[in-house]
Amino acid sequence: MGIQNNSVPNRLLNHLLKELPEGVAVPSAWLVKQGISPQLVRKYVASGWLTALAHGAYARPAVPVDWQGVVLTLQRLARQPVHVGGLSALNLQGLAHYLPLGGEVRIHLWSHGKGPARLPAWLSAVSLPQQFVFHRQQLFAPAVLGEGLASVPARVRDWGLLVAAPERAILEVLSLVDEAVASFMHAAELFEGLPPLRPALVQQLLEGCLSIKVKRLFLFLTTRHDTPWSRKLRTERVALGQGKRLVTRGGRLDKKFGITVPEAYRVAQG
Repeated sequence: MGIQNNSVPNRLLNHLLKELPEGVAVPSAWLVKQGISPQLVRKYVASGWLTALAHGAYARPAVPVDWQGVVLTLQRLARQPVHVGGLSALNLQGLAHYLPLGGEVRIHLWSHGKGPARLPAWLSAVSLPQQFVFHRQQLFAPAVLGEGLASVPARVRDWGLLVAAPERAILEVLSLVDEAVASFMHAAELFEGLPPLRPALVQQLLEGCLSIKVKRLFLFLTTRHDTPWSRKLRTERVALGQGKRLVTRGGRLDKKFGITVPEAYRVAQG
C-alpha cells in the first residue's frame, strides 16, 4: 500500500516500494541514485520500511533475502556483469546430479565483463547459508564474453536470474577440474547428463575459449559420447595448442587430445 501524503520523503518511499521487490538487497548507492539520502534511509529503517542487512545494504523487511536475492541485486541494481555459472547454473536448470541434502552450499559466480567485476564489501557481511565463490579468471575472449547466457525464473517477483546456459556452464565446470580422479569423473558425469547442446553456440564458445585444457577436455568427452549434435562441430577450427597437458595425476595419456585421463574412465568408455 502506498503512502498518501504528497511530501517528498513519502513520494520517494512510494517510488521505492514500487521499484524494489521484497526478497532482494538494496545497496546504498542505488538508494542515493533514487534521490534517497542516507538521512532518509535512516528514517525508513526507524519506521520499519527498510531493514539493514549489512553496512551499505538494506532490504524490505517482510521477506528474507536469500542467495538469489543477493545475486539479483548484483545483476539488476548494482549492474555488475556477473552470472551464476558452472555447477550452480546446471543445478538451477535441473542438469546436475547428487545435490547435497539441504541444497547447494557453494554458489559459483562468474564475470562476463571485459574488466573484473566490483563486488561490494557488504556481500561478505550478509548472513546466508550459502557461500559465494567468485571466479575472476577470463575463460573467454572479449568477442564471446556475453555469449551463452540465459535468464531463468527467480524467486523474486518477475525478475529473471542471469545464468550460464548449459553450453557455457559445462565449459566453466571443466575449467575447475583438478588433478584428482574424482574431479574428472564428476565433470564427465555432468557432461553425460546434459541435454543436446546447440552446436552453433558450442562452436562459438570453443573458438573463443582461452583455456587449452578446457577445449581438449570438452572435445575428448564429445568424442567418447559421439552425440548427433557433436558431429556438427568444426573441430579443426578450434585451436588446441601444442604439447601434452596433465589433467589427471596418475592417469593415462589420451594420444588424440594429449591429455591424461583416468584409467578407469578410458576402460569404461572403451
